[in-house]
Amino acid sequence: MESSSPAADSMILLEDFGQKVDLTRRIREVLLNYPEGTTVLKELVQNADDAGATKVCLCLDRRVHGSDSLLSQSLAQWQGPSLLAYNDAVFTEDDFVSISRIGGSTKHSQAWKTGRFG
Repeated sequence: MESSSPAADSMILLEDFGQKVDLTRRIREVLLNYPEGTTVLKELVQNADDAGATKVCLCLDRRVHGSDSLLSQSLAQWQGPSLLAYNDAVFTEDDFVSISRIGGSTKHSQAWKTGRFG
């Protein structure tokens, strides 16, 4: 009986997420149209609630990290500080599929979801 080769054992299986839009362009549009202010905090709490979380933690990380090894110095401005968010909900396969399809949220058809209104 023939054993599989090391190359075959380490092969990574890739899955097509079915993107129908230019991902970079769509993210840029979302960021440009996202209201400023505390809306991002509301979104984090909404997402935690929709996922069934019983706990939401926010942490302001005031650290600034080095920028010597970045691919581009233009990325230095993103090295901190940052807001870290955590909730205790379990991230499911359906959650992964949902975030893989930007703009394709299914919450609007789920009456029990806080985020169904947008």
